[in-house]
Amino acid sequence: MALERTLRYILQRNVPEGLDRTNIRRYAPNITVSLERAIEKFDQSIGDALRNICPNPADLDEAQARKLIDEHYGIVCRAFEGSTVALALINVNKRFMWAAGVGDSTVALSTVGEDGKRRAQRLCEIHTLRNPREFFRATMAHKSKDGPVVSPDDRILGWTAVPHSIGDFSLKLDASYLTHLFRYTPYGDSHPTIVQFAPKIVTPPYVIAEPSVQFTDLDAVWGAQSQIVLFTDGVDTLVDGFVTFTLGKRSGAGPLDVVSALLADEADPRIEEILGHKVEPRWSRDEQNRAIDVLGNLLGGTNVERLEKVTDQDALAGTVEGPPFYIDNVSIIVCGLGDG
Repeated sequence: MALERTLRYILQRNVPEGLDRTNIRRYAPNITVSLERAIEKFDQSIGDALRNICPNPADLDEAQARKLIDEHYGIVCRAFEGSTVALALINVNKRFMWAAGVGDSTVALSTVGEDGKRRAQRLCEIHTLRNPREFFRATMAHKSKDGPVVSPDDRILGWTAVPHSIGDFSLKLDASYLTHLFRYTPYGDSHPTIVQFAPKIVTPPYVIAEPSVQFTDLDAVWGAQSQIVLFTDGVDTLVDGFVTFTLGKRSGAGPLDVVSALLADEADPRIEEILGHKVEPRWSRDEQNRAIDVLGNLLGGTNVERLEKVTDQDALAGTVEGPPFYIDNVSIIVCGLGDG
């Protein structure tokens, strides 16, 4: 809510007379910069709150650390946990928007072309180490004598795969926050090996909160068939298939392409081949929920065996024999741009 209030304030401050199609081109660059700063300040506020209650973590013993966590649970865990950002600010009256992202979640525009086929375009950059520019930034920000920043499996210090995030202050602050405080959080208690990363944290930050923010004019594509789509990297994992239905084998398909195609009114045989099962365009039926349509088809479509597997809590928890089966966090939002 604090970020939402800040974003509203930015728009009111930058354009007191209100945005419209006569002034948007003039004000858009300034608003873009202000949104970037607001997201970074939001992340900074999380770190500031932690430092206010714990300026010198190295002075804490275990009992003191656990007491501090109990008294300020929200502040400590908010700083320790990490999150990506995918947001869309849409002016439905004037038909333009800003998209913003931190990390590897997606904001996209899906439209139908003259040939009747659905296509999508990414509205802001995603931050992954597969991006050569991002890999270069992450590695060159630190001296080689301090050890490798990116591990062979494309993870920062062998820990996280996302070089931009909100939170994740284990990788933004001195290692003493990990060794003397974060290790005693509930996550640290269940994953005691996280302290092994502490010696690698030499010159933080290794993860930053810098967002990608882009302005988009929607006037030319506004209509019932155009949709704004937001989704987390759990969707990428399902499309990839490496740790789900095609264990050890990657589909090589683009998640954005697949998600957009699943919003079509007819099944695309190419998408069915990629996913390895038949799809049902209106999977949610009477619910008429486009996000559930996409999710249901990613999880199995009309394949009952696959749908049963994704609801098997023992398989998901890894407590049954057999090859690993893993589904990451999956969040999907679909916003139609119709006039209704």
